[in-house]
Amino acid sequence: MYLSKVVLKARDSYEQHQAIWSLFPNVPERKRDHLFRIEQTNRSNSTVLLQSSTEPESNEHVKVLACKPFQPEVLAGAYYKFKLLGYPTRRLNQSRKIIEIKDPDERVQWLQRKLSGANVTVTAMDSFLVPYKNNTQSRFVCFEGILQVTDKAQIDRALVMGIGRKKHAGAGLLSLARSGQEQ
Repeated sequence: MYLSKVVLKARDSYEQHQAIWSLFPNVPERKRDHLFRIEQTNRSNSTVLLQSSTEPESNEHVKVLACKPFQPEVLAGAYYKFKLLGYPTRRLNQSRKIIEIKDPDERVQWLQRKLSGANVTVTAMDSFLVPYKNNTQSRFVCFEGILQVTDKAQIDRALVMGIGRKKHAGAGLLSLARSGQEQ
């Protein structure tokens, strides 16, 4: 895998999605094997953290600022600082309709279900609207905190596959950094 920092010019999540796909021009049609998160945005461009199985290539829409091989090694029992931009949702039983979770406590419960391979403590949670091409918006939530790995295989899977819905729009990338809380 590769971890990259890229800059792209895009006004909404659809254009961001298209620009990210353009970083992989010589790869045949396939399932998405990359996750990204918008780290900073201004009027003219966005800085993106990109995790991919293929090395990205700059083009006229997206510039790769830095790229390095990335092989996460998660240790059972270890503590990590985490960051996740998620799209907390739930499915209504009878109608099967998917709705956004708005209550902060329910959002934390959603995260704990998604990261059931770890003991999770959320230390910060911020939500914001993400615009789409057709003038609709979704509420994404940036979770930060500390987790202790209890099921290494499940956390490894979350790192590679992402968490939750709207991965095409920049949600789902779980970032971990070793924490000094070892016991």
